[in-house]
Amino acid sequence: MSAPLIQVSTLAPFVGALEQVGLSSVALGRKVGLTPEILGDPESLAPSQSIYRFAEFAAEEVGDPFLGVRLGLDPQIMSWSVVSDALSSSQTMIEFFACFLLNAGKFTTDVDFRLVLGTQISVFERDRGFKPRERPSQIDAFGVGLFVNLFRSVLEENFRASDLLFKVCDPEAAKAPEIGKCGLAKGDTRLLSMSFPSEWLVRPIRRKKGRPAQVKTTKPPSEALITSISSNIRANISDPTFGVPMLVEQMGFNRRDVQKYLRDRGSGLAEMIEEERKKLAGELLEQREASLQEIAGALGYTDVSNFSRAFRRWTGMAPSFWRERKESRKKTS
Repeated sequence: MSAPLIQVSTLAPFVGALEQVGLSSVALGRKVGLTPEILGDPESLAPSQSIYRFAEFAAEEVGDPFLGVRLGLDPQIMSWSVVSDALSSSQTMIEFFACFLLNAGKFTTDVDFRLVLGTQISVFERDRGFKPRERPSQIDAFGVGLFVNLFRSVLEENFRASDLLFKVCDPEAAKAPEIGKCGLAKGDTRLLSMSFPSEWLVRPIRRKKGRPAQVKTTKPPSEALITSISSNIRANISDPTFGVPMLVEQMGFNRRDVQKYLRDRGSGLAEMIEEERKKLAGELLEQREASLQEIAGALGYTDVSNFSRAFRRWTGMAPSFWRERKESRKKTS
């Protein structure tokens, strides 16, 4: 399974933490492959690895190893729409989780959220569907802070921190004193899980009168969306089955609207995929250590001959000749 895409709006607390101490989120975004256009459009989807790395670097820049958990504990996070909308339409925590699971899925692709009910203990899990290369320590820590915050808010005196057990990829990143006696255990990078007493699910939610749920509207195509599409293409281009249908399914945009937007600019989704392959081919051919077989695989071609034919179509020359010509120009310049 390919790595999921995540909506950039999930980084808002980390962006706010950077700005609060006068640091540039744009500079940090470039460091992890998030352009200013993507960061400027909260509904943009970005590769999960970029989201995870942004959160890790933000904690380093701010100088707070517990940044994620403290952002999750911020009372303002309860106004985040994925939480507040579920709370405003629920009377008990089991109703909340039903709404939360549906809403959370809109912020990412290919991530599975599930609630496993037990007689005594129930478990909430977020399954990324793959194991990230780098530990998403701060994102997991944010989840710890968020759910401690949530249960404290709605259960009040019925909440006991010691009844909560989290399994996260890096327990050290979540050991902020503010979470009290919550249990922290080491899991893997794929799963974040949380176990708690099943009786909490049927307790009434104690909250202030909820505001009306926000009505989400579908944004028209924009340059930020197109940039996000390019980012997704680059992240999945090595998959031989990747094409326009998979791209549309992963990102969930209106294919007809986006195609019209691109046609008005002399392009299309298939052309964008082709252009990303062409760009990446040039980048990889300049790396002498990469063989043609490896480059073909990185571009999603099942054999070198298919790659060579495509490259001839793009440039009018064989990839080996293009590489030699590029190399000779470097030597003479």
